[in-house]
Amino acid sequence: MIKQLDAALVKVNKMVGVDVNTPRVTKSKLQYSRYFTTVVGVGGLTLGIIGPSKSLLVLGTIGILSSIATTIEIKKF
Repeated sequence: MIKQLDAALVKVNKMVGVDVNTPRVTKSKLQYSRYFTTVVGVGGLTLGIIGPSKSLLVLGTIGILSSIATTIEIKKF
């Protein structure tokens, strides 16, 4: 999915006439992203469960889902 998104961005940049260099994704960058979103997700879930803030619960859930999606992308890489 990352490669498809990158190809689409290159096409759009050519149509618009803009030269934007997007950073290339590496396996180590994806692993760092997975670690970071897991920590943020678990923290948000914990604070959302313990405290009265339901928005932290939602953000924590989104963080965990993001780390799962990143794990899937790492396996495809």
